[in-house]
Amino acid sequence: MEPSEQNIFVNVTVHDKEITISCGVGTQKVKWLGIVAISRYDEELYQGWKVLGVPMHCEKIETGESLNMNQTINECLRNGDRIKVETSMDPK
Repeated sequence: MEPSEQNIFVNVTVHDKEITISCGVGTQKVKWLGIVAISRYDEELYQGWKVLGVPMHCEKIETGESLNMNQTINECLRNGDRIKVETSMDPK
């Protein structure tokens, strides 16, 4: 299997939870990754957007580098990368 055809797994931190998301070959946008992480924040119904809203900002945890929400995942992230998503609403 070519490296570009391998599954990309990204660890996404949303507030107090880290969620591992399989991105396939990573052709989705970074914004999609934020939306999926927010949805999975609610482990029972996958409706995290009801308490968190939408992704507003994503950045790599190790470097603090801001990610362009419209960039494709495989252009800016690699398997095992960790990112943080800031949301439009606070769950508390």
